[in-house]
Amino acid sequence: MSVLRRFLHTSRPLANPSSVSDIFAQHLRSSSPSGSASASSSIAEKGRAMIGSSTSRASQEDIGRSTFYPNQTIAPHQLSRPSLYPTSRPAARPPLLGPPKRIAKKIDPFHASSTDPLDFTLNPNFPLAFVNQMGRIRSRAETGLTWKNQRKIGKMVRRARGMGLISRWANVPANGGFGRESR
Repeated sequence: MSVLRRFLHTSRPLANPSSVSDIFAQHLRSSSPSGSASASSSIAEKGRAMIGSSTSRASQEDIGRSTFYPNQTIAPHQLSRPSLYPTSRPAARPPLLGPPKRIAKKIDPFHASSTDPLDFTLNPNFPLAFVNQMGRIRSRAETGLTWKNQRKIGKMVRRARGMGLISRWANVPANGGFGRESR
């Protein structure tokens, strides 16, 4: 009967079987080391509480699992791990293409100030704000610009690279990019 019961048991196995005893021993060590009978009874109560909490059916691991009822007929595929412990749905990701046009017009500083990003090509610090640490141009999802200004930012960064103002491979100004000698 115990073999059959063990086969039908559907709760997850403990990751570390000695973890309950470790926690119990830690509680015993942390309690006051007095020799009175009340201290030993409180230790026994703590031990019962620990064992009772470790064997409760409504643990965190059991929350997402399928429930089975007495005399219920189940198919064999319902005993597989994916069926017993369904995974939660992945969290929603932010849009890969950036904000919609209506929102982008509100948060785009170039659109709000009616300026052209290409006017700032010769300032080496400005194109660096739109380049990540590896030297790649940041996506529109990261910058939040309109499509038109994002294209102009790409053109500005490529022009600054072509003139040698910023590095192609890192988010640092190129040597001499600030008008100084590299020595």
